Amino acid sequence: MILQVAVLSIPVLSRNIVDITAPLQAILISHLILATLSALLLPFLLFSNTEYTLSNLANTDSLTQLFNRRGFFNKAKESLNHLSNKGKSVSIIILDIDFFKRVNDKYGHDTGDHAIKWIAQSIKEQFMNAGISARIGGEEFAILLPDYTLNAARESAEYLRENISKQPFYYQGTYINLSVSAGVSSTINGKMSIKDLLSLADKRLYLAKETGRDKVVTLDERQLLLQN
Repeated sequence: MILQVAVLSIPVLSRNIVDITAPLQAILISHLILATLSALLLPFLLFSNTEYTLSNLANTDSLTQLFNRRGFFNKAKESLNHLSNKGKSVSIIILDIDFFKRVNDKYGHDTGDHAIKWIAQSIKEQFMNAGISARIGGEEFAILLPDYTLNAARESAEYLRENISKQPFYYQGTYINLSVSAGVSSTINGKMSIKDLLSLADKRLYLAKETGRDKVVTLDERQLLLQN
């Protein structure tokens, strides 16, 4: 900085080299402006990047890189408040890995973690551009589907369930058959809170597990489910 000021002073000290220093002045002045702007903007950029990183960490599940429960509710609220989704159907799928404790007990928690990641990858591949996916519990996942009717969401959940059932999970030389149970709920956007919609889907997930597992439930009638 001192050297730049000294060079800028050359025209005052010697008029014989004005023609040389004039373009140099312009260059040095531009450098001074850039240096000043950098000094002012750098803290702001660093703060913004840190804030984004912290927000991302707070809303993301570290194992699967899906949203966590907090991130799910935040993103779901943001999505459903968007004008393009007003007055449309919205559905939620909640699913759980069947007999997951047996996987942990028989193969160990490291295998269990990789099984969770494998299920999460299946969810990402199917719903990446369609909904908001999250790991909301140990082996429990939720998928919010804006502009999906109950039937459309049920079909998507069935497709996911079938894919998981027919493709054994492979880890460290061992094939493990996994299955999932799912509950699906739907409403018109604005008629029911996300929390209540999730709670209804969770109730149907419980019925799926209670009445046989490896199935998708969209009803609330236990006796009818037992007949199927």
